[in-house]
Amino acid sequence: MSQDAAASTSIGARGFQAVLRWISAVCLVGLLAMVCAVILLRIGVLDVSFGWSDEIIELLFAWMVFLGTAIVWNTREHIVVDLIPQMLAGTRAAQVLELVASALCLVFLAVFTWYGWLFTVQARGNTSPMLILPRELWYIAIPIAGIMMIWHTLRQGMAAIRALGKNY
Repeated sequence: MSQDAAASTSIGARGFQAVLRWISAVCLVGLLAMVCAVILLRIGVLDVSFGWSDEIIELLFAWMVFLGTAIVWNTREHIVVDLIPQMLAGTRAAQVLELVASALCLVFLAVFTWYGWLFTVQARGNTSPMLILPRELWYIAIPIAGIMMIWHTLRQGMAAIRALGKNY
């Protein structure tokens, strides 16, 4: 995370990010342990298969991916092509570009969150075949991550607006 982002992030927000990182890490460790166990049991000594393990792996993977995405979105550690922003660094055009990019991201994230919510609602009443868990548990990670990313994008967009106001 850049020093500017760290300085503008409140203690509560940093604590929330730490909790998200912890949950995502627990999902990763659980996912790795489960996949290793399944492989060892299927091709190892016992030659057995647990049908319920696939459901747990899917659930852990979904939460790890979407929470992890929200984390890197907030800290701006995701992969970006930054040739143009680097060329425009320190100029008013760079601030305008940041604002336009934030607006486009908000449009994408609104659609992403909305359809994630629709998937969650459509899954209501469905359960997983083996563990009989509500299928909403798989899909609710999408709108939760989307809301977090919208919040972060709004914060970044407001910072871009303030930066434009200072230079105007």
